[in-house]
Amino acid sequence: MTDRPLYNSKIINTFVKLVEWKYPHVDLNRVLHEAGIEPYAVSDEGHWFTQGQVDLFFERLVQATGNPRIAREAGQFGASVKSLGFMRKYLLGLIGPGNAFIAIKKPTSSLTKSSAYEARKISANKVEITVTPADGVQESPYQCENRLGFFEAMLTTFNCGNPVIEHPECMFTGAKACRYLVSWKMTLPIRIRTVRSYLALALLILCAAVAPWYPWQVLSGLLPLSTILLLACSFLENLLEKRELYAALSSLKETTDELLDQAGVNYNNALMVNEVGQAISKQAGIDEVLENVIKALENRLSYDRGLILLADPDQARLAFRTGFGYSEEQLSVLKETSFNLANPESTGVFVVCFREHKPILINDFTDVSRLHSFQSLQFAEKIGAQSFICCPIVCEGESLGVLAVDNIKTKKALVQSDMSLLMGIAPVIGMSLRNAMYIERERLRAEQMRQSQKMEAVGQLAGGIAHDFNNLLTAIIGFATLAQMNMEKENRSVQYLNEVLVASERAALLTQGLLAFSRKKQATNPATFDLNRIVEKIEKLLRRLISEEIELVIAPSDQPLPVVADAGQIDQIIINLATNARDAMVRAGVLTIETSSVQLTADFIEARGFGAVGRYARLAVSDTGMGMDEAIKAHIFEPFFTTKEVGKGTGLGLAIVYGIVKQHGGYIDVDSHPGKGTTFTVYLPLLQEDAMPEPLAQARQISHRGSGTVLVVEDSPEVRKLTRQVLEDHGYRVIEAVDGQDAVEKFLKHQDAVRLIIMDVVMPKMNGKEAFAEIAKIRPGTKVLFTSGYTPDDVIKKGVLFEKDNFLAKPSSPQTLLRMVRELLA
Repeated sequence: MTDRPLYNSKIINTFVKLVEWKYPHVDLNRVLHEAGIEPYAVSDEGHWFTQGQVDLFFERLVQATGNPRIAREAGQFGASVKSLGFMRKYLLGLIGPGNAFIAIKKPTSSLTKSSAYEARKISANKVEITVTPADGVQESPYQCENRLGFFEAMLTTFNCGNPVIEHPECMFTGAKACRYLVSWKMTLPIRIRTVRSYLALALLILCAAVAPWYPWQVLSGLLPLSTILLLACSFLENLLEKRELYAALSSLKETTDELLDQAGVNYNNALMVNEVGQAISKQAGIDEVLENVIKALENRLSYDRGLILLADPDQARLAFRTGFGYSEEQLSVLKETSFNLANPESTGVFVVCFREHKPILINDFTDVSRLHSFQSLQFAEKIGAQSFICCPIVCEGESLGVLAVDNIKTKKALVQSDMSLLMGIAPVIGMSLRNAMYIERERLRAEQMRQSQKMEAVGQLAGGIAHDFNNLLTAIIGFATLAQMNMEKENRSVQYLNEVLVASERAALLTQGLLAFSRKKQATNPATFDLNRIVEKIEKLLRRLISEEIELVIAPSDQPLPVVADAGQIDQIIINLATNARDAMVRAGVLTIETSSVQLTADFIEARGFGAVGRYARLAVSDTGMGMDEAIKAHIFEPFFTTKEVGKGTGLGLAIVYGIVKQHGGYIDVDSHPGKGTTFTVYLPLLQEDAMPEPLAQARQISHRGSGTVLVVEDSPEVRKLTRQVLEDHGYRVIEAVDGQDAVEKFLKHQDAVRLIIMDVVMPKMNGKEAFAEIAKIRPGTKVLFTSGYTPDDVIKKGVLFEKDNFLAKPSSPQTLLRMVRELLA
């Protein structure tokens, strides 16, 4: 448990600030180093330390300061005026110590995961606080002392008089938890309010007692004087309360400003990542790539300077290639300097970073100056390097260069999160550089490699979003279908639900297309279809996609065109090509989609540089738009390449089309000229004329009713609710489980009744593979229907093996679910 992150860096930072203020003679860097803590990790508010690290830090700190009670002192310091840290800002945002102690659970949860804080109010000026350690966590006694100091500091923050902290129970003396009783003297506004109340009562009694004998004196003297006195008390009370409120609002404003600043930084980082992605997609060579990347880094990152060093082809020297923020004199030094990579004994920062693939953060170069040669020290002095981060630029396990940034003007401290951000950017730069290198060496081979790498990157993205997205689509399609099944055909809502299902189908096709772009294997659900029928079926959807000013012409072949294809993916090809054609025609035009059969001859193949001799089904999508020149045509199938304005295109549409066509063993060609429109032609292998195309799947009502108990294991509440509704409406009894662990427990309880398990593959606590393995041990031969929002290939990669009839891909319809359940139980 000593390796478990438990304590936020703000706690250690409080100790550091205390030492800097009260013990300036202590070498903090040495203390941190001996405790295995980097100074930049302490400055990073998102960093967490283990029990072992904080214990060792406290031990070394006590030795360095000679103060065994420094833990309590640090707790008191945390909310003091001298600290001005996180806790003081938070406490000042709460009006009064009572509110602060009752709300203690929230701030402490952002500081420590080692224990849970609970507080309850005993009286207006007394609270009870209970601190319970988390399972498996063994705190140290000094942390109890630190808490006592922290509670004392909270009372000091509100200027409470005579604070008393009792500690009747302590986990370090045998109790299960630490219990504290905290009481304090009433704050000044409350005391004034109390005095005013008693004074008002006393003056009222006095006036009533004296009035019968001295009525005139009471009316002219005592009563006005009493009123003035009471008003003065009220004024003073209101003044003090307003001061407290003003202090709270000021603290809240400061905290809010910090949050807004951080939100701005996060947003800026997101824009930077997007710009880097766009920059590397428009590359022609290494220099152009570096220029685009360095501009994005300069515009979006909050660093004063940055540079990129690249290794030569022999990996012998590391030299400057581009940078920003440097003066002309410094740039001259950078261009004239290179670093020797061939010396295995070199310990320079850049060389170590490059050689060991390890990021390095240095907040004071003098700390590591002893590791560098005289030439390196001269170089650092000339460019003014003092505090900097360097990250290796790595691609496929090979170092290509180093990315480094630093601050000279702003003097902003560099922290762990800065290094993490750069480590996320560096591999993207590395991938781009590798692609550019291949372009310069072997154009064709580099093109294939870049396509493969970028497809893989998008595939990882697609796999991450597809699961949740397909769960939502399953719920939308399922509940809309159930609603239709329970309505009369004449009901107008049936038409509206049809529109929902059409839109859901389009969303499902988009997801399938993105996944198809990322896959290297053949189409997931290939079957024999007539290409003409696929085109005719999607016509209605296409008319919704294009504007009314554009004329849509569908010209199917008069002969069947049987192809082995995934109908959904062919739909995606047509949708993407039609959408691009629509965008290419600014106001009006003609969009033509035609199919035919064609014989690819040797002359055809030689003229175009692709294909194999044979008969193909031809799908042509033509527009009368603005067309493209040769320079744009050379890049249109690259991932992220787009000629559209920012926010109007992802640069993935044609890359998706290209990937689907290749999966189907086909070819794609483009014919375009500026001002003369564009024609995309897709060639798919054509089957024999006597091949019987399958009819496209149509939704149908299933009146079959079943029986038996089904265990539905699904972590998505929407899908779980839908599945239960569909099965129960058709006669099945349903038992629900929210994850794999819950499934095993429910099966143990109902194993004699359960006839079938519907098991999601990816779930928390225990996934579908692990859960079903446990169930199979309990009752071998148990029937299972696996389901997932991931592709079947991804599910197989996760180790889940299934037959064709016991896997249901999401999104799915209720009809499909019922059919598969019926077949499995038959």
